[in-house]
Amino acid sequence: MTTIYLIRHGEAEGNLYRRMHGQLDSNITPLGRRQIAALARRFQDIPVEACYASDLRRTQTTAQAVYRPKGLDLRLEPRFREICLGVWEETPFGYLYTFEESAINCFNRDPVHWQVEGAEPYPVYTDRFLAALEEVAKRHDGQHVAVVTHGSVMRGAMMRLFPEEKIPHCDNTAVTCLKYQEGRFALEYLNDNRHLDENLSTLARQRWWRATGQAKDVNLWFRPGFTAVPGLAVPQSQYVFTAMSEHSPVGILALDEEDDITGRITYLGLDETYRRLGLAVQLFGQAVFAFRALGKERLVLEVPAGFTGLDALVRQLELTAEGAGRFSADIRYQIPLVSLDTM
Repeated sequence: MTTIYLIRHGEAEGNLYRRMHGQLDSNITPLGRRQIAALARRFQDIPVEACYASDLRRTQTTAQAVYRPKGLDLRLEPRFREICLGVWEETPFGYLYTFEESAINCFNRDPVHWQVEGAEPYPVYTDRFLAALEEVAKRHDGQHVAVVTHGSVMRGAMMRLFPEEKIPHCDNTAVTCLKYQEGRFALEYLNDNRHLDENLSTLARQRWWRATGQAKDVNLWFRPGFTAVPGLAVPQSQYVFTAMSEHSPVGILALDEEDDITGRITYLGLDETYRRLGLAVQLFGQAVFAFRALGKERLVLEVPAGFTGLDALVRQLELTAEGAGRFSADIRYQIPLVSLDTM
């Protein structure tokens, strides 16, 4: 019998910035690194003889929680990748909920029948995932194996393996345990996030997945160019985006190129009604992907003297203080060495 621990990656940029990231590569966030440290503590006394991950950076980073403390090699398996989302890759959630609401609701509630242009259909992505999973189970008969993978592809595979079970969405770094014997998988437990408290859980801060009648999360999308928003005065800049909530302009993001590798946020503002809701991070995310598309490696945020409205954003993203109201972030795609002994 083989014991398999299926683990979703830690919080990544797509989760934080509210953008669709299937097979698009993305980095782990500061919160994701703390989730990975908690995952390492969970697995401290759990035997694991082999560790696999998809070949995307967010799973390779997360897998450090298991393979590094146990002195294992990390084995990369592309078939454990997330679903290819086709034309949806890198699209803000806000755009989809505004213009493709039926399709995004189908993606969340009925993935078996979801399909958009260029995306992998359910039979294709579950076939390749389950084929790889069975090969791993047979290769490591009698052992314990960790497989670090992605939420949507894992959810689809579990729906196919266990059609009688209700398979909900999975928290970042949550663990599912399977037993494999004589050609069959059995479910021990599903989407267990006991190693995360409410301060570490991604899902604890979100409302969209709940069936409690709570207001849905505010997801923004971005229209190139300036649209007037009351109370926001924008300096002259090379690139300007209007942040939209459904069909209403609610914020402005202004960007400039500082040098060959550095981009600068010269203005980031939201309508009064949309402040103090944690939405500034979505504007920051738009800046990250706009500057990456221009080949930048570093992003600078300028904060006016005495202004405290962005303090929470600076702490959340763990931006580096450079003095004179300037904070910076390294926006290169990377697999950082995660500290596993924090907290």
